Amino acid sequence: MKRIVALLLLPLCLSLTVLGADKKPKKPNIILFFVDDMGWKDPSFMGSDYHETPFLDQMAKEGMVFYNAYSSGPNCAPSRASMISGQYTPRHGKIAVWDAKRGPEDKMRLEPVPDQELSLDNYTMGEALKDGGYVTGIFGKWHIAGEASEQGFMVDQSTEPKEIKFKKTNDPKDIYKLTDEACTFMEENKDQPFFLYLPHHAVHAKWEARQEMLTYFQSKEKGKLHNNPVYAGMVKHTDESLGTVMNKVKELGIEENTIIIFTSDNGSLGKIHQDPLRGVKGMLYEGGIRVPMVVWYPSKVKAGSSSTVSVVNTDFYPTFLDLAGLKKPKDKILDGESLKALFFGEKETLKRKSIFYHYPNYLDGKNQRGGRDPYFRNRPVTVVINGDWKLLFFHEEYVLDGGFDQIDTNNMVELYNIKEDISESKNLALEHKDVRDQLLKDLQQWMDQTNARLAMKPTEENYRPSFQRGKKK
Repeated sequence: MKRIVALLLLPLCLSLTVLGADKKPKKPNIILFFVDDMGWKDPSFMGSDYHETPFLDQMAKEGMVFYNAYSSGPNCAPSRASMISGQYTPRHGKIAVWDAKRGPEDKMRLEPVPDQELSLDNYTMGEALKDGGYVTGIFGKWHIAGEASEQGFMVDQSTEPKEIKFKKTNDPKDIYKLTDEACTFMEENKDQPFFLYLPHHAVHAKWEARQEMLTYFQSKEKGKLHNNPVYAGMVKHTDESLGTVMNKVKELGIEENTIIIFTSDNGSLGKIHQDPLRGVKGMLYEGGIRVPMVVWYPSKVKAGSSSTVSVVNTDFYPTFLDLAGLKKPKDKILDGESLKALFFGEKETLKRKSIFYHYPNYLDGKNQRGGRDPYFRNRPVTVVINGDWKLLFFHEEYVLDGGFDQIDTNNMVELYNIKEDISESKNLALEHKDVRDQLLKDLQQWMDQTNARLAMKPTEENYRPSFQRGKKK
């Protein structure tokens, strides 16, 4: 009798085993929706009084908003290289777009550190996810050295800005073409984990919008903050792309196992105001690096949640590994920290204390809004953000105007409390010397660790600073 019962129970046990196997957690699909030059205040849910972003607003209601999200650089290529590599600029060397000497050379007081391309030996986010069992695809702007297919992207539909022919296609920045290709990629890979990287060319200049969209915004009452109908049209076109992607995920029935991250590569151009933020794309003031960011993951991320923790796009690499259950690559330094616990509401803080920026180069920009001088958006500078405090260290004044010995008079440092003064209008370097000096020590330690070099006199080699009186390193 026992044998008969055992035989009768065997099929049931086998079926339960199979069901158990089916319930084994699957690696989540990861979608990185990456916009070009969208400012912190551009989405309507972030405060725009003219732009319309209904799908992004919906995503914010259904997901998690990060109010203190940063790009890892003030312009395109450095930010993208840092995000894809998971590393700060001194480690990979990509510090500029095109050239480290952009602007009037007779106004450059130092020789910038030469720009480098991201090495093909740098084991990227794409390669790590591919090797971890993901189908990886890119659709849009790569803007880093080499080909995306050489850096882990199995499906490479990356394009250059010069390939866009709006007058011929009536497709602004190829938004709809790239969206359709991305949706086809999801359709073809819905039964296996995929990483979809959708870096749109929009909303970068030259601004483009279809006539019906342009007509709509031309007839709409202008806002006090935003009022450009072409730009507003392109923002809404981009929002429609996001809506199409989200709806495709739902149509395929994979929304419970798919995470979407929406963000931008840097701040906006000066013509699109981001008040109360100071500065524009290309600067390391808040207007150049603070960006919108929303995370959507219906089964894991609480709807309507938000965070004020400072996060940066170098965090995405370790975050994606963590979400996928993959180990950190051996012998690979990752400067970011996983945000998974923040996403899931398991923690409200990170271990990291500071975020750093190192841009020892010149970036042109005459009389730009919020700038430090009339000739450049960026002169050689290194920055640390620690909690409410932000310190900017300017290389020219340190190297040529007395160094640390003259710190109280040579304007080599700016210090802001960005919680109380998000507009960075009051330099507190002389009022809070204890904070200033501690942040300089932190900065020097970080520069030593990453081998970050200063811009220098043309006759001298680049070196690292020493923030001690009477000493250089």
